[in-house]
Amino acid sequence: MAKSSYLGIEIGNRRIKFAETKNEKLIRFAVEDLPDDMVRDGEILQWEAMADLIKEAIRKHGFTCKKGAIVVPDTIAYTRRTRMPAMSASQLETNLAYEFHDFISDDKDKYIYDYSMIGLIENDEGNVVEMDLLAVAVAKETMDKYLQMFKRAGLKLVMATPESRAIGNLCHRLFPEMAAGDFAILDLGSNATRVDIFSQGIYEVTRSIDTGCKSIANAIADAIGCDPHIAELNMHDNRDNVLSLEACQDLYGRIAIDVMRAINYYTFENRDNNLETMYYCGGGAGIKPLVEEIRSTIQLELIPLSVITGGIGGSEEALMNGPAAIGLCWNDEEKKRK
Repeated sequence: MAKSSYLGIEIGNRRIKFAETKNEKLIRFAVEDLPDDMVRDGEILQWEAMADLIKEAIRKHGFTCKKGAIVVPDTIAYTRRTRMPAMSASQLETNLAYEFHDFISDDKDKYIYDYSMIGLIENDEGNVVEMDLLAVAVAKETMDKYLQMFKRAGLKLVMATPESRAIGNLCHRLFPEMAAGDFAILDLGSNATRVDIFSQGIYEVTRSIDTGCKSIANAIADAIGCDPHIAELNMHDNRDNVLSLEACQDLYGRIAIDVMRAINYYTFENRDNNLETMYYCGGGAGIKPLVEEIRSTIQLELIPLSVITGGIGGSEEALMNGPAAIGLCWNDEEKKRK
């Protein structure tokens, strides 16, 4: 039976990534810069303008698939791993909302809830007594806005997946050994640095660090007295060796220490972990002094995510800059529910 095609879209604070897949192969990938103040902390501020930008990018890059999929940023979705007593699907649908009572202070009926079944826990008699779940909650208002945005852009929204889950899908599909191992994903983003930790191949927790590449660009702008946009170009190209500025080196050290603290906290709380490897990606992956500072600080092997290129037919650029946009298109469980 023929497999479906999807246009996966990941909207960051500074860039939007597009990944078109067909028969579980990446056939086209593109990145577009976003204007200032269009997205803040993962929340879209100008929905109609974003829809028009997506429509223009589809035309510009020749995307043909009309079935769209969106990466829901973890900053606007609640994702948690939880255990619940064994119950029917209808009972689970009713009770899932109560698993988020510590996170959601608003009316629970204003949210959409979904889950992935990780496994079933049996007692000594072989009877299922608990369910191990990865649960997610997203505001209905937000999902309605995504639906309208995609419609305006000429797409049909058929799938939405949290960022951490989408990256997990990618890792499992391209590197099956990761499905049973402990590993971390380091996203060197613009506004923040994220550490996603996976236990036995399953998403466990995210640690966010407020300092990102934008802070480095701002430090360069202050040091050499230029516009922040020019500073960002200088940063990525290392013009005039700006990455060696003392202000930049201070930020490398601060980010590296915060990454180390995130890892140390997790390993202390989970003494039986086998976490030995961290894969890095994101816009800051090309800032070599930052990567090397992190590598020399943490007690994990630090590897670019692009090493797991097997079988997708894509480039290193796609894996380093848009892993979630690719991975969400391979969410088999989500597809079965549509």
